[in-house]
Amino acid sequence: MRIALLQADPTVGDLAGNAARLLALVHQAAEAGASVAVSTELGITGYPPRDLLMSPEFVRAAFEKARSFDPAIPTLIGTPVPGQDDDIAPANGVLGVGEGLRGKVVALKQLLPTYDVFDEARYFRPGSRPGLVRGAGGLDLGITVCEDAWQAAGLTPMDYGVDPVAQLATFVRQDATLSATVNLSASPFHQSKVHDRVTVARTAAERLGMPFLLANQVGGNDDLVFDGSSVAAWPDGTVVLAPAWSEGVLTVDLNDPAACVWTPSAAADALHLGLNEVRMLGPGESPRSQNGAEDLADAVVTGLADYCRKSGLQRIVLGLSGGIDSAVAACVAAEALGPSAVHGLALPSRHSSQHSRDDARWTATSLGMR
Repeated sequence: MRIALLQADPTVGDLAGNAARLLALVHQAAEAGASVAVSTELGITGYPPRDLLMSPEFVRAAFEKARSFDPAIPTLIGTPVPGQDDDIAPANGVLGVGEGLRGKVVALKQLLPTYDVFDEARYFRPGSRPGLVRGAGGLDLGITVCEDAWQAAGLTPMDYGVDPVAQLATFVRQDATLSATVNLSASPFHQSKVHDRVTVARTAAERLGMPFLLANQVGGNDDLVFDGSSVAAWPDGTVVLAPAWSEGVLTVDLNDPAACVWTPSAAADALHLGLNEVRMLGPGESPRSQNGAEDLADAVVTGLADYCRKSGLQRIVLGLSGGIDSAVAACVAAEALGPSAVHGLALPSRHSSQHSRDDARWTATSLGMR
């Protein structure tokens, strides 16, 4: 029994492009032997769509694009779900498409964060219970969306008064046997975030008594950067982590964590940074990321690379003073777009030392800039 987590790098608002990106990843998932695929939160719109959600036309277009999805295997897609009329806010939902799922809404996000970079209560109406889908590629799955899983681990600053993981656990104890629970997520990066996500996944897996799988967005969208690092956790505390800073598919074998496979995206413009390999953690083992400085560097490069790609910018022009600040900026730009796409300008004045001028030239030459 295999579930594919689609660690995608969407562009906010590009419905056709995001759908094509997801379809390509689903095809790779099918080739890897997955029975069902799971996108990230709002995978069809990209996260965060912000005030695009104030347009009923955009919400309907996104929902219809998701519903028209024709995947190779059954797929759960994150999408805004329109209200019954334009005066009712949309929900942050999950649509089941493909064989046996018939384009039905199978989950609505319950917990809407309004702290830090999040303002979801401005845009969405909340769901009332966790999602459930039966017969998805032969699997019965519980479904949560991002924040829904964080309350159980005590890692959210808001007290919502409801815990979707506890609700699902009660349901399972009463009359349900599920193969796993999945979580569609768009969880932005900070340096301890992988540790937090692993805690969330382990807590949910233990309380539910089943594997818990979290598909997380990767890439940069404006001022937010997402590291990916999708997670699969088992009740005994075993964890499998997808790579950070890379677009692709984590195919999770529910019966054998050691058999989980990472397939990098084959898209020509796919993001591939960091350590491009699956990591497995034993029970109680802490998730050590790569060197902290490398992680920060990958985050900055990802943010700039995706900002330029998604905005249609092909070249960068920057000033070179010979100082450390412009040298670091030049290194990031060269890594993000390639050195041939970075143009350095030195504008010395009578106050500039020859040493500064030489350093500026050395920086450009060493990086292969124009």
